[in-house]
Amino acid sequence: MRREDFKSSVAVIGCNKATNEYIAKGVASRLGLRYMDLDGYLKYILGGISPSQALLKCGPDFLMRSMSRAFDEAAGFDGVVMASSALIFCSGADEIIKNCYTFIPQKERVDIRRIDVKLRKFMDVEAFLTNFAVACEMSVLLSGEAEENIKAIINFLEETANGGV
Repeated sequence: MRREDFKSSVAVIGCNKATNEYIAKGVASRLGLRYMDLDGYLKYILGGISPSQALLKCGPDFLMRSMSRAFDEAAGFDGVVMASSALIFCSGADEIIKNCYTFIPQKERVDIRRIDVKLRKFMDVEAFLTNFAVACEMSVLLSGEAEENIKAIINFLEETANGGV
């Protein structure tokens, strides 16, 4: 495999924000890459307010456009390990999945009920579940504890670099 065949970034996506962050920070630290909080970046794109505040203040169309913009821009970053909540599945994770090695911790299954109530009221649940299903098909599912998952990601990346995957 040539270097240009490799994806330049890693995404850890799931419901448990603390677990996602821990895994992503651990991988970034061990690989000498930068860590990025994708939910924090979305908040930055929204002008410093949360997605539920943006929904109430500006409406669902603005929120969905902003989410798509944030995720598309983040997908273009190079050499980053990012953590994201399952909120990414509201607007699809197409660019992230295409441009990043994507890992989904399965310790806790993705549950729409864990997303903010205000956001859930306007969400297209079928689209959310479809986006999640597509992400699962195109991602590496993690099943261990956080430290085991960090090692699994690093092993996967090493095997990929050596042409084993």
